[in-house]
Amino acid sequence: MMLQDIEELNKQDYEDVIEFSQDKSTLEIRYVAACSIIANLANDIDPNLVPNDTKVDLSICKMIMDGSIEIEEISNRIH
Repeated sequence: MMLQDIEELNKQDYEDVIEFSQDKSTLEIRYVAACSIIANLANDIDPNLVPNDTKVDLSICKMIMDGSIEIEEISNRIH
C-alpha cells in the first residue's frame, strides 16, 4: 500500500487506520517501521548506502539531542 492509497480507503478502513494511529501502544512498531522506510529511501537515493535502521535511529536521536530538530509534545491525537 502506498501513501496515496490512504485516500482511497473505504470509510470503515479509514476509521480503523485512524484508531490504530491514535493507539500509543503502536508507537514503537510504527517508529521501527518508519526507521526502516527512511533507511530504504536513503538507499534508493544513494545505492552506495547500506540500509541500516539502527543508523537512522541513532541519527534521529543525535539530531534531537543536539537541538537540530525540535519535537512538540505528543498530543493525545497525532492528526
